[in-house]
Amino acid sequence: MDQKRRRFVLYAQNRLHPLGSKTANGLIRFRQDEVSVIVDASKAGQTAQDVLGYGGYIPIVAHISEALEYQPDTLAVGVAPIGGAIKPEWIPEIKTALDAGLNVWAGLHHFLGEIDELQKYQHLIWDVRKAPPGLKVAQGHWRERKSKIILTVGSDSNVGKMTTALTLQKQLKEIGLDSIFVGTGQTGMMISGRGVAVDAVVSDFVNGATEAEIDKVDGQAPLIIVEGQGAVTHLGYSGVTMGLIHGAMPDAFVLAHQPRRLIDDYDHPLPDLPYVIQLHETLMSPFKPARVLGINLYSKDMSLEESQQACESVYEKTGLAVEDMVKSPKRIVAEKILRDLFPEKNM
Repeated sequence: MDQKRRRFVLYAQNRLHPLGSKTANGLIRFRQDEVSVIVDASKAGQTAQDVLGYGGYIPIVAHISEALEYQPDTLAVGVAPIGGAIKPEWIPEIKTALDAGLNVWAGLHHFLGEIDELQKYQHLIWDVRKAPPGLKVAQGHWRERKSKIILTVGSDSNVGKMTTALTLQKQLKEIGLDSIFVGTGQTGMMISGRGVAVDAVVSDFVNGATEAEIDKVDGQAPLIIVEGQGAVTHLGYSGVTMGLIHGAMPDAFVLAHQPRRLIDDYDHPLPDLPYVIQLHETLMSPFKPARVLGINLYSKDMSLEESQQACESVYEKTGLAVEDMVKSPKRIVAEKILRDLFPEKNM
């Protein structure tokens, strides 16, 4: 997909919530000035700020027909129900948008372009989770890469790896280093307009699909930041994480961590941070050294003061650059990356 500016209508019917509409929330946070209106009948009449605590005065309406008054050009399905299936009641609303000439982006496992009523609109539909054709196993192109690679990883699943990557990109630009973000999930792809949804790729090709996306932009910026998925210690999603590690072959990692999370989705205790850090570095050691250069704290359940205390505690435990990039951005991790990966820029 192209990366031109859009006028989005976000479809989050009855699901707009700080924790329940990840794709809509990501677009509001990182492409806010391109979001014209949100559809959620249960929140109609409110604004994004009212519901999410950010997003400003983006209006919320009940139906697509009302949203068209704001002259959007792209409908983004902003929620992904369990299993990635589309709700039958969404189809007429999506068809209304397509009949009005809107592009439709959807990150569902149930592809819109394969629904009988919508097949004639294929030219307007981007099924983000549809694996690209011609995938291969990894070819080992990391040996000739021109750009440095950062991969965001997590101490568990759903701890802010995408937010870490995108915020880090912004902070690096502020200190003079250009970078390119490569999305590996539907939300990151919609935000950036590029990438591959690795959870939709056959396992043999995850490494190669990741490598191929990096190859497309290699050399276009000094640094490429690859969005992480899952966690190597997660019983359900470790496979995709390993594919990303050995597909990206990063020069360094940045770790996302939620301080108050002690157990995972399977009620399994999370390992200590020093072990998690060592594990990632060990997984890369057969190929090349790649250190964890910094940690971003995911502190949605903490006050600013508690977050600052957690940063101090994690620093004492690990000795690494630590910050809360959302609540208290200080560019500590960005400056560490600049010093360690681009020493020539510090001369």
